[in-house]
Amino acid sequence: MMKPQIIEMSRTHPPLVPDVFDPEYRAAMIDVMTRYTPSEMVGAHRWMGTEADRQAGATFTGHRLGTEPEPGRVIVTNGTQSAFNMLLGGLVGHDGVLAVENLTYPPILILAKRFGFIPKGVAMDGEGMLPDALDALCRTDRPKALYLLSTLQNPTTATMSLERREAIVDVARRYDLQIIEDDIYSLLPKNLPPPIAALAPERSWYMLGVAKTIAAGMKIAYVVAPTIAQAEAQFWPGVRATFWMAAPISAAISTQLIESGGAERIIAAVRQEMISRHGIVRPILDQTDFVTRDGALHVWIRLPDGVVAPELATQIRERGVNVGTGDPYALPGEAAPHAIRIGIGHAKPQSELETAMRIIANSYEHARRALR
Repeated sequence: MMKPQIIEMSRTHPPLVPDVFDPEYRAAMIDVMTRYTPSEMVGAHRWMGTEADRQAGATFTGHRLGTEPEPGRVIVTNGTQSAFNMLLGGLVGHDGVLAVENLTYPPILILAKRFGFIPKGVAMDGEGMLPDALDALCRTDRPKALYLLSTLQNPTTATMSLERREAIVDVARRYDLQIIEDDIYSLLPKNLPPPIAALAPERSWYMLGVAKTIAAGMKIAYVVAPTIAQAEAQFWPGVRATFWMAAPISAAISTQLIESGGAERIIAAVRQEMISRHGIVRPILDQTDFVTRDGALHVWIRLPDGVVAPELATQIRERGVNVGTGDPYALPGEAAPHAIRIGIGHAKPQSELETAMRIIANSYEHARRALR
């Protein structure tokens, strides 16, 4: 007898919107193959991006930054993790300190081991990183750079107010910190404050990928450097020894989608689908201690004392749903948070999402009652 298929809820993938995505992507592919011959397309690397790619990246990031950056400041990369490989080694380096949120993106911790830099956590509240805690870390540990998500922080969904962003900038300027801002979740919510990079462009490395808003498998992320010279200094030496360059076909299709307006239409459809999904999720989780925000691709559920996150995740998986815990986000030597993280975009039909959420809510309630 075959086991039932596991419903995957541990990943922050955007939902599929095939009615919009499929025709837009097909049209972009046709336009790209009309624009270039196959040999022109794959006969050489696009390195930091063609002029058209970098202009498209300037347009795409300009929606959040408020103005389009100079295309020469834009680097087209093979996703955010590839960009990290170049930025963290160059900006922080071996034995350097990188300030991060005290729950941070797990690949940062892997890259710390690879490059030999030291991640140091900064305390957070409901808006994310605390400026006073960052100031204290700067006084004691002298970090070279700061990495953070100012919008829909992963895993907590914390989102900074404008005042908080300005306070972080003040600290960064006081201690001459380089800022690496990952804004990948910012295109689905409405009425957000500007990115930190818009407030401190002279020291910001702004990252905006398409994997969380257009398609998880589109490995394209745009990096906006403080200056053209700094863009070249950080990325150009790596063309012979690393894998950060975007695949030519992916870069070209992303450029075409941005130029045609298809990217905006896909993002609008994903945004609408997430509104519907939040409408399903929130009532079901009403009796749990959960936090999420409009546009968020995930939910963070804080657990009662006595409920062990990995054990609850195992129980939920045994009932057919795979969820994440906070363990991978904890810095070395720090206690993992008592929480589970649920991606609400990956389930394909909404009926599957509802089934999964009821299993999660029931498992949470069963674990809570077992404490009595």
